[in-house]
Amino acid sequence: MTKKKWIILILSIVIVVAGGIGGYIWYQNDQKQKILDSIQLTFTDQTVIEYGTNCQAEELVAKQSGQLSAPQIDTMTIGKQTLEYKVSKGELSKTFSHEIEVKDTQLPEIKLTKESVTLDYGDQFDMKKYIESVRDKVDGDLTYVSQDKVKDDQNNYYTYESNVNTKKAGTYKVVLKAVDKNQNKVEKTLKVTVKEEVKEEVIKPQSSSSTTSSSSSSSKQYVASPNNKVIVIDPGHQGQGNSSLEPIGPGASTKKAKVAGGATGTSTGIPESQTTLEIGLKLRNELQSRGYTVIMTRTSQGVNISNKERAMIGNNNNAAAVIHLHCDGAGSSARGAHTIAPASDNPYCSSIYSASSRLAQNVISSYCAKTGIKSRGVSYRNDLSGLNWSEVPAIYIEMGFITNPTEDQLLNDDAFQTKCAQGIADGIDAYF
Repeated sequence: MTKKKWIILILSIVIVVAGGIGGYIWYQNDQKQKILDSIQLTFTDQTVIEYGTNCQAEELVAKQSGQLSAPQIDTMTIGKQTLEYKVSKGELSKTFSHEIEVKDTQLPEIKLTKESVTLDYGDQFDMKKYIESVRDKVDGDLTYVSQDKVKDDQNNYYTYESNVNTKKAGTYKVVLKAVDKNQNKVEKTLKVTVKEEVKEEVIKPQSSSSTTSSSSSSSKQYVASPNNKVIVIDPGHQGQGNSSLEPIGPGASTKKAKVAGGATGTSTGIPESQTTLEIGLKLRNELQSRGYTVIMTRTSQGVNISNKERAMIGNNNNAAAVIHLHCDGAGSSARGAHTIAPASDNPYCSSIYSASSRLAQNVISSYCAKTGIKSRGVSYRNDLSGLNWSEVPAIYIEMGFITNPTEDQLLNDDAFQTKCAQGIADGIDAYF
């Protein structure tokens, strides 16, 4: 074979081998491309993610062909995010991008203990006692910032501005505003109604012909009946106050509301009328166990009994003692308990001054010893209808301040209420 023919043969073999290798490479690339083309990933229509939710990136995938590797979603950061997904088949994989946006569409929530409140003229008003909570669903409680300290870029706070003037009758609106971390804003309004002032009129001297039997008998000293153990318990206030007026005593031209609305627990939100009723019922049971005959002026919230009528219950039953149960209201730092008795110069019931004073002293001493509440002693007044209409020994006991968070919690604790009842009963025992 000639040299030329050898060269032609070799070149032919090289061409054939090269063609085979090239064909194989082309075939392999074609197969890879077909696999890559088969790797698909489609997404749902959801592109907005709620702030703070536990949303997983896999939840945004509608369909996939291959093994999925999904990223993490940062739901605590507001704004757009590009998510990179990877889908694999064997050693081959493709990357897919999906753009989402994290938004905070949830408004902060304001909860008030009530939507409206009615105050007696001159009452104290504290907006915070009507706020149950102000919080964001994700970030939790919002911080109170006074209106004058709110900055333009302030967030995650609540505030309010009160123009309530309890020395001026009328209707007021206190608007509470809450702003969360992401500048979502919400407002809620508390309606505050201040009643008209009940003016204390000067009592005019009565002529001898017009003097009532009740006022003329006030100069006579009360004499206890032997073995009389009838006790009237009056749980102060009631479910709904009664602003209608009645004379503060026999023959008086001065008038006051028949039953005031009462205070509300600062931390518990429980009305005074409910607290006095619960303690009154426990006191009834305690006194009955000690052999007393007990008469309740009320055993439920759904009554309408004026202060004069409560006093008359004691008079009509010839009670040995009438105990009016109340809770005090003032600032959050005020604390302690005290009793109230008619003053020695009371123009309506001076005849019961001595016995009522002794009852008041015994009750406050025993009550504070039993409960540990600070004693504020005994005070004497001429302006309380429940005392002025009484012909039998009668006292008020202010058992503590429910505007003080600590005493509010105590006075609405079942076990502590039992102590209150025992302490008052001890004082009644000492009085007899």
